[in-house]
Amino acid sequence: MHERPIPTSIFVDRSLSVLEILSEYLKEDQKLNYHQIAVLLNRDDRTIWTCYHRAKKKREQAPPNFPMAYQLIPTTVFQDRTVSVLEAISEYLHQKGLTIHEIAVLLNRDDRTIWTCCNRAKIKREKVYK
Repeated sequence: MHERPIPTSIFVDRSLSVLEILSEYLKEDQKLNYHQIAVLLNRDDRTIWTCYHRAKKKREQAPPNFPMAYQLIPTTVFQDRTVSVLEAISEYLHQKGLTIHEIAVLLNRDDRTIWTCCNRAKIKREKVYK
């Protein structure tokens, strides 16, 4: 399956989890089926189905219109299961040169949350590569 960049703007919505938002975006905007999303994100089909249906249940309104992004994140970032989805996003953007504060503003999160995600990703990576 080919790469599909993910706009960071979809993560501004705090009413859903990061994986729920990602599943909803790939299903509704990118028109992928559950299996395609699961392969793209290195997740189980059932996990994607569950996340998507939780998102739909939480919304109970018209599907969101995702705005154009300030940054695009390649889906390959989400394939490494050693870190959480938010840790992967934060780490990727930080490696691209964004500051903790810039990432926090971009993702509508607290600076401390983003710092924690970057730090946890770093610690997890150090354990894996020892």
